[in-house]
Amino acid sequence: MRDASRCFVCGRDNPIGLKLRFAPEGEGVRAEFTPGDLHVGYEGLVHGGILAALIDDALANIWFTKGMEAVTAKIEVRFRKEVRPGQRLIVTAMPTGSKGGMATARAEVARADGVVVAEGTGLLAVKNDQSGG
Repeated sequence: MRDASRCFVCGRDNPIGLKLRFAPEGEGVRAEFTPGDLHVGYEGLVHGGILAALIDDALANIWFTKGMEAVTAKIEVRFRKEVRPGQRLIVTAMPTGSKGGMATARAEVARADGVVVAEGTGLLAVKNDQSGG
């Protein structure tokens, strides 16, 4: 499996990364993240690209946590509510289907109070084993 230690979202060795830790939850994954002042677009609002990155990484981590590789082929993100720095976010993702080496999944980012702030779907290319199969 490829080294993801410098991944911007989940890499532990990226000095400017978000350092999320995804854990298996049912068939999917879950992580928590609290954005700070360095993650804003407009003053006081977390940049949508940060939220999209959380969704993208959550989709791939469904398979990473199972020891497989996955890369995003297509992603669609819908932003529902604004997010302010300091608001704790919960990121979840679940697989929705697969055929051949491709899989589909959905993810959402919610505030700690359960309000969904962004959601997305993705199509991913998945390697079923570490030998590249």
